[in-house]
Amino acid sequence: PEGWKLTQHDVPVDVIVTPTRVIRVPNRAPKPSGVFWDLLSPQKLASIRVLRQLKQETEAEMGISLPTGPDEILPPVASRNSKNKKNNKRRQGSSKKQKQQ
Repeated sequence: PEGWKLTQHDVPVDVIVTPTRVIRVPNRAPKPSGVFWDLLSPQKLASIRVLRQLKQETEAEMGISLPTGPDEILPPVASRNSKNKKNNKRRQGSSKKQKQQ
């Protein structure tokens, strides 16, 4: 859209899918190549296991330390599947009852 500018780490989309349409995006901006390690804060890196592993592997292969971005305070993360947690507690309780019998 007009007035929007992609930043260095933004990834433009190729396809937009809605319940009723599939829109292929023509003339999209180029995708970034690689990971911008200097933009990833230690906190963000700690919260994304695959990036943490990739950084460790890349540093080991190259024999260097890759840069890290500035510290940041991340927003709170929503808990996942609170309904499932309740179901898991019920299952655990029923398992205990079965073991006692």
